[in-house]
Amino acid sequence: MAFKIINIKNVGLVLFSLFLSVNTLAQKVPTLEDLIEDIAGNTDAEIDYTSLYEDLNHYLNNPLNLNTATQEDLEKLQILNDFQVKSLLDYIKQKGQMLSIYELQLVYGFTLNDITKILPFVTILGIQADARFKIKNALKYGNHQVFLRGQEVLEEQVGYSPISDSALLESPNSRYLGSSYKLYTKYKYNYKNKIYWGFTAEKDAGEEFFAGTNKNGFDFYSAHLQVNDIGIIKTITLGDFQAKFGQGLVLWSDMGLGKTPYVLNIRKKAQGLKKYSSTNENIFMRGAGTTISVKNFDITTFYSNKKIDANIQDSTENDIASVSSFQNTGYHSVPSEIIDKDAIGEQIIGGNITYNHNRFKVGLTGVNYKYSSDLLKDTTPENQFKFQGDENTNIGLDYKFGFGDFSFFGEEAISANGGKAFLNGILVNLAPQVSFSAMHRHYDKNYQANFANAFAEASGSSNESGLYFGLELHPIKHWQVTAYFDTYQFPWIKTGIDAPSNGYDWFIQTDYAPARNLSMYLRLKNEEKLVNKNADSGIDELTNQNNFKIRFHISYRINDQISLKNRVETATFKEGSEKPDYGYMIYQDIFYDFANIPLSFNMRFAVFETDSYDARIYAYESDILYAFSIPAYYSKGSRTYFNLKYSLGDYMDIWLRYAQTYYSDTNEISSGLTQINGNTKSEIKVQLRIRL
Repeated sequence: MAFKIINIKNVGLVLFSLFLSVNTLAQKVPTLEDLIEDIAGNTDAEIDYTSLYEDLNHYLNNPLNLNTATQEDLEKLQILNDFQVKSLLDYIKQKGQMLSIYELQLVYGFTLNDITKILPFVTILGIQADARFKIKNALKYGNHQVFLRGQEVLEEQVGYSPISDSALLESPNSRYLGSSYKLYTKYKYNYKNKIYWGFTAEKDAGEEFFAGTNKNGFDFYSAHLQVNDIGIIKTITLGDFQAKFGQGLVLWSDMGLGKTPYVLNIRKKAQGLKKYSSTNENIFMRGAGTTISVKNFDITTFYSNKKIDANIQDSTENDIASVSSFQNTGYHSVPSEIIDKDAIGEQIIGGNITYNHNRFKVGLTGVNYKYSSDLLKDTTPENQFKFQGDENTNIGLDYKFGFGDFSFFGEEAISANGGKAFLNGILVNLAPQVSFSAMHRHYDKNYQANFANAFAEASGSSNESGLYFGLELHPIKHWQVTAYFDTYQFPWIKTGIDAPSNGYDWFIQTDYAPARNLSMYLRLKNEEKLVNKNADSGIDELTNQNNFKIRFHISYRINDQISLKNRVETATFKEGSEKPDYGYMIYQDIFYDFANIPLSFNMRFAVFETDSYDARIYAYESDILYAFSIPAYYSKGSRTYFNLKYSLGDYMDIWLRYAQTYYSDTNEISSGLTQINGNTKSEIKVQLRIRL
């Protein structure tokens, strides 16, 4: 009979999908920028998010087919935790190909909120019979993009103001050598996830352009080629690339996400070798590398050799004997910075062997780096255990395994001088509504790893011990609670801390999405640690420093064209017995997509007031594609910006951004060469993208 051939699963899924579709429409689908802000919103610093942005933007334009996705593919989304990745892969293995995106509701561990977050980046398709790489397809269907960007601070800064020849001769570093505008250009090509190549070039503000020390144009050039999944070759990289392995105790040449609202995503998702196409002039390697897959083994080897900036300490006419520090700003706009540019050579040789099993994996990473001159730091107690000399080696063993609702991970590492570092963590799914994470870290004060970027409170992966706990709750429909507590110790002195010290911080956030296209959260964050009591030179006693912030944020979509965001945030800063400093910031965001023309617009108006810079408040800002802004709001005033994007068919996009900060309580902004004699600072950015 005919009804016997009907698949019961299909019928159930159709009915369930109809039900779920209605419920899903009640949720606001987040944009790529929303997810970046979620990750960046807990960070009080400017971080290069290009790598994360490129991964998400790739999946936004080429949605990931969940029926063929690997664990590595799913981890690039940076949204799903370990349990969700494992649960999804197990579901497809047991049930077969998914028939609808709404079938995710049947996967254990996925809430409606989780589904809406990944919805823009994934799809459900059948498995192609022939997915082999073909050169003719790459040539015909590859994606080409060209970016051109310019930006400039409109007010005159001291570094660009007129000065007499005699004064400049007496003080050559008192003025910038180049123009005040910043230029950026980029070409990128990709064919699916098989081939990537491109180049990037940048001139920072104040740097010369086709003149002086930059007769060849831009100050920084970068190029890359990456080929994936050709036979046993998993990856080949040529030119500039990144290397990320384990938990970052040995090697992680990229941004290191630490404490974020994603309290379960504390395990780093290593991607091995990957192309580099950003403009940070330091966190990349230049050379070649490859990863091959043989049965369950991934075997990686790479070589890098490039010049790096350094503060020259001792030199002769033809040789640099030693340097006192490495320069990481990437700026070459005054004579003293140009002298330090490409001062010494850096050679890096490394590799990794990883064994992959269905339930566990273990990897061994080794790296040796050698400099053409000795690094000799000042003889101070603070520098006693830091790396000096011209060569070092790091070796680390990382692991990950799980069973049931438990997942364990970690890495143990050692440097050539015998310094050790350990990081071990656990994720536990206690119930569908309750998940828990914990991580312990201990980094010896003499552990030396120049390319480490592990989970830590301080910069660097040494001189720190800590214990982190995270909790995620889904108590009732529409509600989510996330929290973490991190306590840490510094066994040796640090910059600004003249004795062994400790501290802790905690975070709690309650999210509520009560209705269609409406979501809000309340966030509390507190940090307390020991610092020097005074800024005077010499040995100083320590005192408690406390920084407490409260934030309320609401997002809502009025219709298909208009979305709004509001935020109120307060800050309280207290040090020792001193009187507390207070601050607040309020902003209104408006997003508008025009119905009949390919134009989108967003703007912000913010007012702020803080008693001091210590009580500053950071807020992520919308920007043009591949540009990021997380400024500090401090003093008293207002800030306004707007972004315009106009698309000319499918082949060209134009962005325009204007931002201005007005200070009502000062007539000088910043200091040194960037000082503005006035109470406003304005910046304009223009970007063009051509797609072929």
